[in-house]
Amino acid sequence: MELLVIRHGQSVADLENKHEGRADFPLTDLGKNQAAKLATWVSAHYEIDHIISSPLKRALTTAESIAESVGIPVEQDSALMEWNNGQLAGELKSEAKEKYPLPKEGRKRHDELYDCESMINFRARVETFWSKLMEAEAERIVIVAHGGTINMLYQSFLNLPMDTNVALHTGDTGVHLWQVKDGKRIIKYSNSQVHL
Repeated sequence: MELLVIRHGQSVADLENKHEGRADFPLTDLGKNQAAKLATWVSAHYEIDHIISSPLKRALTTAESIAESVGIPVEQDSALMEWNNGQLAGELKSEAKEKYPLPKEGRKRHDELYDCESMINFRARVETFWSKLMEAEAERIVIVAHGGTINMLYQSFLNLPMDTNVALHTGDTGVHLWQVKDGKRIIKYSNSQVHL
């Protein structure tokens, strides 16, 4: 199995410096342009069997651009949605610090502060998606998701523990290529933006 794990293009929240999470912001014009370039690049370099996307607009629009280019439909899966950030969704980051302060000791992995999804539940959601994905028949799959979700997918892919302090950056339409072959999990490349 070969997996192209892709973050969505630039969204309106990026420009407005707002928390996204479950806030359903669309792509900016630049984000749409990034998605179009990504789609052209993917169709020129890979034969895709299946596309799975978060249903949030910024990811789904990116996935639909790829789908149009390669000629296959998008399957939406809510398990790929970004971390549910509860009351922070859509808030200006500067104001959220004041309205929703973190405890001095920081957020614990089980915390559901301000109606947020706990990190344990976020990881479990992504682990469930990963487990089901490993049963898929398709050989080449595109996954379009969000930065936080991609980090959780990395943790699942690499069998990292729940308390890991490892995080990986993914830029706008950044592409990660993973392979699952003969029981091995291989990272071919990470956060490629060569298409831009």
